[in-house]
Amino acid sequence: MKLNIKNLFIKLSLLQKFCVAIILIFAFAGITISSLIISKQRNALKAEMNNNHIILMRNLARESIDALIFMDPLRLDEIVKALANTPGCIYAAIVDRNMRIVGHTTRKNLGRNLSELYPEIPSGLINIGETKERYKKPEGFRELIVPIKSGYETIGLFVAAFSTDNVDNAVEHNLRELKNYIVIVIASSMFISIWGAFWMAKLITTPLKKIKSSMELVQEGNLNAEIPNDNAVKCWEVFKCKLTDCPAYGKNRCWEISGTISLGGIHGSGLEKLHECKQCIVYQRACGDEIGELIEVFNRMIKELRESLKRLDDSNREKTRLEKMSALGEMAMTVAHEIKNPLNAIRGSVSYLKDNFKGKVLSEFLTIIEEETNRLNEIVITFMRFSKPTPLKLRLSDLRKCIDETLYLIRQEATEKNVEVTANIDQAISQFYFDPQQFKQALLNIMVNSIDATKAGDSIKITALLRGNNVEVAISDTGEGMSDEVAANIFKPFFSTKTRGTGLGLACVERIIKDHQGEITVSSVPGKGTEFIISIPCLKEIAP
Repeated sequence: MKLNIKNLFIKLSLLQKFCVAIILIFAFAGITISSLIISKQRNALKAEMNNNHIILMRNLARESIDALIFMDPLRLDEIVKALANTPGCIYAAIVDRNMRIVGHTTRKNLGRNLSELYPEIPSGLINIGETKERYKKPEGFRELIVPIKSGYETIGLFVAAFSTDNVDNAVEHNLRELKNYIVIVIASSMFISIWGAFWMAKLITTPLKKIKSSMELVQEGNLNAEIPNDNAVKCWEVFKCKLTDCPAYGKNRCWEISGTISLGGIHGSGLEKLHECKQCIVYQRACGDEIGELIEVFNRMIKELRESLKRLDDSNREKTRLEKMSALGEMAMTVAHEIKNPLNAIRGSVSYLKDNFKGKVLSEFLTIIEEETNRLNEIVITFMRFSKPTPLKLRLSDLRKCIDETLYLIRQEATEKNVEVTANIDQAISQFYFDPQQFKQALLNIMVNSIDATKAGDSIKITALLRGNNVEVAISDTGEGMSDEVAANIFKPFFSTKTRGTGLGLACVERIIKDHQGEITVSSVPGKGTEFIISIPCLKEIAP
């Protein structure tokens, strides 16, 4: 039976369990409290009725003094009858100093001795100075003996017995109305508590159902199953903030945004400042309670899971790319090595023929062979550099000098083509650690491509800015631009839109930037130009 009740309770929904628990708790509390109230009230009523009997007998004893002194049987009979009309009274009697009954609820007992009629009452009781009380449980009555005094002298006794059953019945009769009132109050309170429990359970279970539904979607592989929060507020609206340069300006969930500006300082990442943000009114208003905070934690967990899977996917793609590049590098190294020796032989043979055989036609064709051989040799050298890249040599260097030297190398070609080249370098950028030779090679490869993509009257602009802990270098031109398909493939090895290109220039650029722990992106609009953005850490010191 116990197991069946447990199984039945387990099958209930959370809303039903909550309602049942509230009902059971309230019913138990109501029954317990009502029982205590009734029990306490019953004892109080019994004590009050017993005390009323004593008070009434004492008052009647004082009224019977004159009647007892002057022996007025009619008055004594009235006094005895007055007490006999009290609920629960079994008998009442008045005796004189000689213990002779001078007043009794049963007239035939008049004139008899009290000890003769009630042997259990001792004859010397006449000398008592205070009220005596005796209980006779087997007979079920309570006996009271009150002295009748004239001054300090006891002139008689007032004796009476009260039925305990009658007293209990009178108490229960008086309690019946109280019991009905308590039942009505408990029933009304239970109805209100059931309604309140249902409403409260609904308030709790509704967001939990949303969490459950979202978790089921996550189980199915949908990582966009975030739970909307209608209570989310914008911090800049709450605090009337006008710091438009703050990353959280105009956005929700400022506690998840890194680098926010507050109280005159710049915060760190979302995880670093989360504990402090939990004390903020914006976070507390957005969450509301523990369930609201659970929703926010769930949303943050889903977001972090999504980002982690994205990073993992990017890592896998990068690993695949590196494996392909490694294979291509090995192949390029092998091919370059095999081609280099025949090229050297061809170059030597051309040089010998030019020195030993004269002729205009022969000299012209030998010159062509020599130029193409030199071009092939440059391609072979490029392959070898790509397949076996040089490790970075980080040293404290000046970015402005690196950019100026790069511009010097391409300025003559740009001038001949009538292309304007300008530079704008942030004065806040001081010396930092990077490889100036390889970084210069990366800039040169990009700018050579920009010159190839421009025509007379176009311009090339290089801009360097300090962005937090990174240096951002942008190379933009107003050339012919490229399509989205071309832009998506330009960093792939051997991809080229030029008829005489190797397709390794921008692949080498990406490798150099990634070796610096940086990023490179490209955006282009056909017919309007292209912009490359390089971002590398501004290292002020390097680990030993």
